[in-house]
Amino acid sequence: MESNSGTEQSLRKYYDRVPYPANPIDETLSENADVLYIHNFLTPYYLRNRALPPTRPLRLLDAGCGSGFKTLALAQANPDARIVGIDLSDMSLQIARQRLVRHGYGQTEFFALPVERVGELGETFDYINCDEVLYLLPDPEAALRALKAVLAPGGILRTNLHNRYQREPLYRAQRAFRLMNTAGDLQEEAQADLVRQVMNNLKDSVYLKHVCWNGQSDQKERSEWIEMNYLLEGDKGFTVPEMFELLERTELEFIGMVQWPQWELLDLFQDPESVPSEFERIYRALPLPQRLHLYELIQGKHRLLDFWCGHPGEGQLHAPFRHWSDAELDRCSVRLHPQLTTGALKAQLLASIETNGEFHLNAFLHEPGGADFVMMNKIARGLLPLWDGPQLLGPFLDAWTTQTLALAAADGIDLAFESMCQDLKMFILQTEMFAYTLVGRGS
Repeated sequence: MESNSGTEQSLRKYYDRVPYPANPIDETLSENADVLYIHNFLTPYYLRNRALPPTRPLRLLDAGCGSGFKTLALAQANPDARIVGIDLSDMSLQIARQRLVRHGYGQTEFFALPVERVGELGETFDYINCDEVLYLLPDPEAALRALKAVLAPGGILRTNLHNRYQREPLYRAQRAFRLMNTAGDLQEEAQADLVRQVMNNLKDSVYLKHVCWNGQSDQKERSEWIEMNYLLEGDKGFTVPEMFELLERTELEFIGMVQWPQWELLDLFQDPESVPSEFERIYRALPLPQRLHLYELIQGKHRLLDFWCGHPGEGQLHAPFRHWSDAELDRCSVRLHPQLTTGALKAQLLASIETNGEFHLNAFLHEPGGADFVMMNKIARGLLPLWDGPQLLGPFLDAWTTQTLALAAADGIDLAFESMCQDLKMFILQTEMFAYTLVGRGS
């Protein structure tokens, strides 16, 4: 097995030659609500604690930042945060610095450090993004321990591992081309060409071409995509049980999958009535790690096991909104997630009111998946005050209900106040589960 220092040198050489990702420096994420939602510290903090994060300036770390594309996402999603990026590739860091300066975040700091030596920065961070890194390292456990050591109390770490079940055909391809490239003594620039020539000219019925190549028309001409999937060195796959074992050994607490609704096994059935009752009984009795493992065994299509974690025993500061008493609700406020309070979404709401059409609350925001919130315009117009800022929940619901009833009455529809108010409260409850609406105590 290659030593840690040898692997580090190999990775540095690789990413100096192929800085990743190769997104153009001018490309912005300011309008990409999905990416910003995931990289906004507010999202995992609220999903974990059912509370708003502290208002003090945040300290964010992009560990293994590469060419800085996700560092830019962190900066644009958390505009007042102090952000640090580390990577072992000097070429990647050079591009990352240029990228952040180009978009007005020149104060972002970058350091040439491997993840395992992050402690040399001498500080802690509220949110750590370690994306597409751990599965390449010779000792992911050591890297995770190093990240835990610099995670501030109450902080959250987002990281991911390659899914072994989904990626197994590509591991076979990597082994095959490693054998060919070594035996042929091919130079690096010729290796991607060999992959392209071989895969294009194999019969369509050949297993690797069928499962790994066909259907990738937008990708397979890109040398970067070929490098990252067919020529990657050190790429390791993990299962859900191995993911939880890694967290247990590093004494980190699992918070949730980043795309958690897409890991609900019961949603794979044709309809709720088609779920065998005995299966549902067994499934609901299983601990969460086993439910997620059962999902990956049956479906297992996700490339990444993408998850949030943190220090043990720090989550769920408050009970979920649905368990609050009426007195607690009277003292709270409601607001929209920052990735929803955009001018573009407000324009869509106004257009739906003008045209008497439907309003799609998450027209631009599809993460974390699993829900589509569509409203009739007569109801949706009651959301407009949320673009002005947080609203006291009780008066907001009263005003929204009164307005909706008046519009219904004008159409000859008679609705009960209490029933409508309860329906609107249920809408807040459902969207709050996704952190689309945020309910804050006493604020």
